[in-house]
Amino acid sequence: MSLSSSLDSMSSSPQSLGEMAESRALVAVRAALAATDSRHTVWIALSGGLDSVMLARLVARAAQECPRRLRLVHVHHGLQAANDDFERLARRLASRLGLPLSVRHLALDEAAFKSRGVEAAAREARLAALTACLAAGDSLWLAQHQDDQAETLLLNALRGSGGRGLAAMPPERALTVGNLSTGRDLPPHARARLVRPLLDVSRRDLETLASQQGLCVSRDWCEDPSNLSQRFDRNYLRHTVLPALEGRWPQAAGSLARSAQQLQEEQSLLDELAAELLAKVRLSGAERVTPGQELEQGQELEQGQELEQGQEQEQEQEQEVQLSLARLGELSEPRQRLVLRHLCQSRGWPVPPRGRLASLQQWIVTPPDSVAEVRWHSPVSSLVVRLWRGQLWWQASDTVTRHGLGDGVSDCQRRELDDRARQSWQALAAQEDEVVIGQRQPGDVMRLADRGRRDLKRLLQEADIPPWQRHQLRVARRVRDQVIVALWHPACGWWLRAKPSG
Repeated sequence: MSLSSSLDSMSSSPQSLGEMAESRALVAVRAALAATDSRHTVWIALSGGLDSVMLARLVARAAQECPRRLRLVHVHHGLQAANDDFERLARRLASRLGLPLSVRHLALDEAAFKSRGVEAAAREARLAALTACLAAGDSLWLAQHQDDQAETLLLNALRGSGGRGLAAMPPERALTVGNLSTGRDLPPHARARLVRPLLDVSRRDLETLASQQGLCVSRDWCEDPSNLSQRFDRNYLRHTVLPALEGRWPQAAGSLARSAQQLQEEQSLLDELAAELLAKVRLSGAERVTPGQELEQGQELEQGQELEQGQEQEQEQEQEVQLSLARLGELSEPRQRLVLRHLCQSRGWPVPPRGRLASLQQWIVTPPDSVAEVRWHSPVSSLVVRLWRGQLWWQASDTVTRHGLGDGVSDCQRRELDDRARQSWQALAAQEDEVVIGQRQPGDVMRLADRGRRDLKRLLQEADIPPWQRHQLRVARRVRDQVIVALWHPACGWWLRAKPSG
C-alpha cells in the first residue's frame, strides 16, 4: 500500500495520549517542557518520521500537566515526490493533536548542492527555515536521539574533529532570532533556544513506545526513502557500522553518546578558560584604535555627534574585534589556538583552517613589517584578519560586504557610503546645499585650528586610520571654493572639522 493511500485510510479518531505509558522519553520531555518560559512558544520540528512524530506526541502529552504554547513546524524540502505525502501526514497529525502547524517550503539550488553536498545543504536550509519561525524567547525542539548522537560523534571523529566536534550535539544551544548564528554573545532578549530533549533516549525506546501506543509505519509515520541510501555517510554508519559495533558491544550507541556528554562538560570548561584568555588579549574600548584620537586640537564635534559616534562604534564592534599581538605572544601555542578558535566559535564566525591558523601564529612570532592579511570563508560568511601596528583586526562577512573591505569597492558600496555620509551631515543640522560630499583626492589638505594647512594623507596616518579603511572616508567640500570643511568615517561620523574661515 502506498503512503498516500495509507494516509487516506487513517482513522479520524485520535489515539489516546492520556494512556501513554510512563517512560524515560516522557520524563525527559516533561522536564524539558517545565524548564521553558510559559510566555513563549515551543516549536516542535515535525518531519513526519518516527522520531519527530513521537516527540510531538510526547510534548502534547506533557503539556496536559504543564500547559505551554505549542506549535508544530514542517519543512517541505521539495527534493522528492514523497515530500508531499510527508506534508499531508504532518497536517493529519497536527489535526489529531489539536496543535497549530506551520509549513515551510524550501527552494534548494544546484549551487548549494555542489558547494556543500546534498546532506549539508538540505540540513542548513532546513535549520534556516525552522529558525525563521522563532521570536525572541521561543524554543525550537528537534527529535534527535541517542543513536543520532553516536552517529554524529563517529562522523566528526572520522573527519578529524577536535574536542568540540567529538562533543557532538549539545542538548541545548542559543540561536539568534531570524538567522543561523549561534547567538552566544547576544543578550537574552535577542535569543531563542534550540532544544534536543531526547538525546538520552534510544531509537529502540521510541519504537517500543510507538508500539505500545498502537502506532505503525505508513499509517502514523513515514519512512524517508533517502534514509536507506548508503551513499550518504550518516546512513552508512546507521545501517552498516553501528550494527556491526553493537554486534560486538551491545551498548555501543549508548556508550558513544555518554562519551559525547562527557566531552561536552570538558568543552564547557575549555570555553570558560578560552573566554578568560580572550578577555586578556582583546583590546578594550579605551585601548582600541579610534580615528582622530591624535587630533584633539582639530576636533569640533557638535552637540549630538558623540551619541551618533557611540552608536556607530557599537554596531561596528559587534563584527569587529582587535587583539593585542604582544599579549597573544605571552600565551603558549596551544592556548593561542584555543583563543583564536574560541573567538570565532563564540560569534558564529567560520573557524580558521589549519593553514590560516598557522599563518596567524607565525605573525605572533615574527610580525611582518607591513600590513598583512589572511581570509577564509564558510558557505554563509567570510572573515578577514589583518595585522597592523601590533594588533590583529578581525572583521566578519557582513562588515566586509557592507563597507567593501576587499581589494576593491563596488559602485553599490560607494553609493552606500555616500548616502550614510550625507545622512550624517544632515544630522548635524548643517546646510547641505553649501557642501558637496565625496571621496578624498590626492593632494587634499585641511586647515585645522592652531595647526594650519595639513596634508590629508598625513592626518590620516596621525589619526591611526588603518590603510584598508581609508577608501571609506568621505569629505565635505564647500561648493563655492572646494575647500574641505569636514572629514567623515563610517564608524565615527563627522569626526574632524576644519577651522572656520571667512
